[in-house]
Amino acid sequence: MVSITNNLGDAKTTITHPATTTHFRLSAKERAEAGVKDGLIRLSVGLEDVEDIIKDLARGLDSL
Repeated sequence: MVSITNNLGDAKTTITHPATTTHFRLSAKERAEAGVKDGLIRLSVGLEDVEDIIKDLARGLDSL
């Protein structure tokens, strides 16, 4: 259910990796100054049922 994207303006739940999407043009120093670490993941919660979102995230994390 959670879509990987760099477009955060959506009504559905999305996830992105800012260091390689929204902030990729910044140097590593500029990203660090902005608080964007390489391991940062941004989750934008959409309008889906909260239990569905939680289950989908748990299923993804369990597969790691």
